[in-house]
Amino acid sequence: MTKLKQILSEKRMTQKDLFERIKEMSHTPIAQYQISRIVSGKVSTYNIATLMKICRALDVTPNQILMKGQYSELFKDNTVG
Repeated sequence: MTKLKQILSEKRMTQKDLFERIKEMSHTPIAQYQISRIVSGKVSTYNIATLMKICRALDVTPNQILMKGQYSELFKDNTVG
């Protein structure tokens, strides 16, 4: 289970709830399929703007979402979102 999935569970939110909250807070929302891939752990490399949108929507810090070692992955060219 990803940390993000655990946070959503603790906050009793669905991925759709997260999508809607980001959509309300951002001029450029994250696609639902991208949220799904991040929450499920299918993708662990995504850009910092995406991370910050998720953090802002959930009122958490990047440390609460990222798994150990993911910080260096954020700077790779192969990013989603």
